[in-house]
Amino acid sequence: MTEGARPSMYEKVRDLEEQNNNQDKKIDNHEERIIALEKVDEKHEERLKNLEEQSIKLENTILKTSTETREVMREQTETQTKELYSLLKTAMGIQSTRTTQNHEFKMLKWNTISTIGMKVSGALLGLLSSGGLVYYYVTQILFK
Repeated sequence: MTEGARPSMYEKVRDLEEQNNNQDKKIDNHEERIIALEKVDEKHEERLKNLEEQSIKLENTILKTSTETREVMREQTETQTKELYSLLKTAMGIQSTRTTQNHEFKMLKWNTISTIGMKVSGALLGLLSSGGLVYYYVTQILFK
């Protein structure tokens, strides 16, 4: 009961017990929240760890694929370069052969023309110098 306006000791103890019970309930509530937050934090840590592992796997896959791709490209480039060099070498050989053949054809043509010219002129000179042609004309004119 009260002593005037002030609460009695019994009421104060009861109020303090209620406050203590309320504080205990709040502490229990906070502890439950902390436990729930720790579980959520563990799940987040686990997800983060999984993401890091997947990131490392992805990075290794990319590096491996990149290395394989570079190796394939290098092999293809080397093969193509060798084929192009061989083709170029063949083309240059064909061009050289064609040029040589054209030169030999021109030389043969002029050699044939000069040989025929020499034979014709030799035959004409032979006929003229031996008198055979003159004799032929003279006989044709006289005996007609």
